[in-house]
Amino acid sequence: MRIKYIKVPNKDLNKRNLSRILLLPLIIAVLAFIILSSYYVESNFFLIGKGIYPVYRFVNKIETSLASKQKPINDTIVYCDYYPWYDSQRWDRGFSDTPLLGLYDSLDPNIIAEHSRLANKYGIDVFKVEYLPQLDESITKGMLDSNLGNTKICLMYDSLLRFEEFNKSGNLYDFNDPEISSMFLKDMDHIADTYFDNENYFKINGRPVLWIYIARDYGGSYKEIIKQARKNMLEKGYDVYLIGDLVFWNYKLSGINAFDAVSLYTAYGGWPQNTALLAERLKFLYLVWKLASQLQGKDFIPAAIPGFDDRCLASERKPQAVLSGSSQDFRYQLNIVSSFLDAVNIAPEINQVTIATFNEHQEGSSVEPADEWGYDRIEQIPLIFGSQ
Repeated sequence: MRIKYIKVPNKDLNKRNLSRILLLPLIIAVLAFIILSSYYVESNFFLIGKGIYPVYRFVNKIETSLASKQKPINDTIVYCDYYPWYDSQRWDRGFSDTPLLGLYDSLDPNIIAEHSRLANKYGIDVFKVEYLPQLDESITKGMLDSNLGNTKICLMYDSLLRFEEFNKSGNLYDFNDPEISSMFLKDMDHIADTYFDNENYFKINGRPVLWIYIARDYGGSYKEIIKQARKNMLEKGYDVYLIGDLVFWNYKLSGINAFDAVSLYTAYGGWPQNTALLAERLKFLYLVWKLASQLQGKDFIPAAIPGFDDRCLASERKPQAVLSGSSQDFRYQLNIVSSFLDAVNIAPEINQVTIATFNEHQEGSSVEPADEWGYDRIEQIPLIFGSQ
């Protein structure tokens, strides 16, 4: 006769196992809460950053950069985004402000001359010109053939509008797609052949400067394609100084090593809706990106923006919340931004900053004198970064 042994559940053991199972997600949730809370506090109040990166002095809530006081750098290169596409059709899409020059044509030599005068007077060293192949004629027959005084131009390759031509449903910036990688390489060759030799094109130590817009969304084999583009241009005699628009709140730091410098168009995403308060948030963002860039031997270029209002394009897309602020708010932001200036590796006597924008009148981000703010915005630039 066999004796059957009946296994009695160990209730205590089951309780312990259940407790362990429940404890793990609780620990994960607590850690996530701590990390997110720490990020929120630091990105908004910059408490730790002040200790490890002491660049601020507060006097009646007006921050003055130590860097701007000491001026160890001989020159700050000020870039300003410039749009050469204005004609009657473009203005008919809508505009959020009215330039003092009226609803002009970008090819009007009088307009180009006045824009150049303003840039020279108010310390804008380089017009960062929106680039698409269909704008070639406007740029080559307009700005490149004009007397720009001390101001130069460089191109900002608009990946978003360029790649949208494919109307693909998948990743718009997938460089594993042969159509995208091939077009990018052809465009880089065309830019080098068409622009880099011009005396009005901006160079640092002989290296032509080229910005790549929204590079932070690039995927696939983009690093290999960029490396190939550099090689192709070098064979033409151009050692390009490539600036990637990488800096954003998603912190894709892995892309830094594909470029000579990293920067951004703007970090504004709808909040906070004041230019001075936005500057407070930029401290943490810029601290992380600047340190990460320096660790990889790359340059960091901080950015400022005086406002944003794209409600005039509401029929085409959902507008963002309006970013506004006084001239004092903008100056405060420029002061914050000046604290993150970074000496250029290949030219340590200079550093760089970029301002969005000179004349984006459909998004209300321009510093060009306008009916709505007169000269208030553009006058702040030389107060912080000097004149030419």
